[in-house]
Amino acid sequence: MAAEAGELVLYLGLGQSLLALTPRQRPLGQAPGPVDPVRAWVLSASGTPRVADDPTQDLPGDALGETAPHLRDGRSGPLTAASAEILGALGAEDRLLTVNLARRNTEIAAFLPGGAAFRNLERCLAHGVALAAARGLRFERLVVSWVQGQADARTPHSLYVDRLGALIDGIEAALAAVTGGKGSLLFCLSQTTAFYRAGRRGAALAQAEVAATRPGQVVMAGPEYMLERWDGVHLKPRGAVRLGVLHGRAIRRALLGEAWEPLRMVEAEVRGAEVRVRFAGGIGDLEHSVQGEGPVEVGVRPLEHFGFAWNPPRGVTTRITAAQISGAREVTLTLSETPPHLEKTLLTLGFPHGIGLPEGFSGGDPAQAGGGATGLRTGGGGPDPVAGTLHDWALQQRIVPRWSETA
Repeated sequence: MAAEAGELVLYLGLGQSLLALTPRQRPLGQAPGPVDPVRAWVLSASGTPRVADDPTQDLPGDALGETAPHLRDGRSGPLTAASAEILGALGAEDRLLTVNLARRNTEIAAFLPGGAAFRNLERCLAHGVALAAARGLRFERLVVSWVQGQADARTPHSLYVDRLGALIDGIEAALAAVTGGKGSLLFCLSQTTAFYRAGRRGAALAQAEVAATRPGQVVMAGPEYMLERWDGVHLKPRGAVRLGVLHGRAIRRALLGEAWEPLRMVEAEVRGAEVRVRFAGGIGDLEHSVQGEGPVEVGVRPLEHFGFAWNPPRGVTTRITAAQISGAREVTLTLSETPPHLEKTLLTLGFPHGIGLPEGFSGGDPAQAGGGATGLRTGGGGPDPVAGTLHDWALQQRIVPRWSETA
């Protein structure tokens, strides 16, 4: 019986500047070379995934040409680190074609079906089908990394949910059109940290909601707030590698059929003046990041009560007075009083008052961090190619607390 032909997996990057721009400042000390000399391809002679300066405009006719080895160097972007991780889910005869269609300062609306950016995506799909046929490979799977949200920081939650859903559905339909309905889409996103003022948390919350409601199709790699930036927004090289590894690990596990969930709140149970907040996801036990003296490579601004905030209805003065980790997946909050009621009350994590843009932290000093944040993370989520352990940090969330059923 003849061996099954290998597969061409198309990996597209969509979104804003964290994918579109070359990381700034001191490059990482790694020797330049191919991600995989045989299995990792791009369409640029330079060896990078970018195919055009502005992929939100119709691509030039010669933009999608012959394949070239995917190369990495000390200033490679997240898609290069992610590609290296994804290869761990592919066979020896499979090939990974990585294409970067991200554009800085671009709203989600520009990527929706009907626009030039989406036409470029459709061209990439058609090119992938033709390339696979010419090389004797199967073409069935499309993987997308979505890193976007800053340009939609003021977009209402419900509108961003609708637009993100329309984008995913449009991509799936485009894939079905070129594969005769046999294609499989995996859409991976990370949670933007963009934050302006109370009530404008739409993109971050919408991203978490869409991932939770589309299991098997959409996977959330984790948040972005702990990544170090050179200017408070754009990534340093090591921040780019970490973002890529987060995406690549989530994608690799999904392609292998292994469960993956980001660290997140699942329940807030109130008993008297105590709130038991339970978490799920991530790898390892829950811990709080406490930065000591000297420079650090990953972290967040120190915040009171781990970044939790109790948001009661107008006129109620209940507030959080203390927080402690009380279990492997549990935090106990102490309130100033037993809440008079829980109607219209929200518990938020990672949306501290008075913190807006810029996001992330700069210069190795988490005290300078902006954006949404929490110091909660798990103890270990696998190897970090930059500095030891890859931690899983908690998502920015809001949750409705409920009374304990235990008297």
